[in-house]
Amino acid sequence: MSTMNVECERVGKTKVVALTGDMTGDYNEMMNELGDKFHGLFGNIEKVIGKIKADGSNKLTIDDINHLVTNGKIREFYKEKNIWCYLCVRPSDYANYMFSPIDSENRDNNFERIRGGVAFFYNKGFDIYIVPSS
Repeated sequence: MSTMNVECERVGKTKVVALTGDMTGDYNEMMNELGDKFHGLFGNIEKVIGKIKADGSNKLTIDDINHLVTNGKIREFYKEKNIWCYLCVRPSDYANYMFSPIDSENRDNNFERIRGGVAFFYNKGFDIYIVPSS
């Protein structure tokens, strides 16, 4: 079971968001922990997807997923691609789950949790989007 908390604070003019706690590595548990259409961090997921598309990106393809699974084993992969997180969204109801390379559990074991988790959700019919770092 995940024990995640979102903590927000201001450091000068910058808003700092920290995720604390432990995240599950069990895919069935992840399915039980899906966020709803109104995400605590992002707000309305439908609007987030609209913004991602307006910025010129779209959902990931099977080739993108395979590239992640094969090559996403090092931190530089995520830095070079400006990835803050992968947002996995079920199109029917906008239920969602996210994976960020900054989370310690997602950095462990050559980013196995991200690579396996994103592939799992893709195979379950979720659309996968990249939320950029900036």
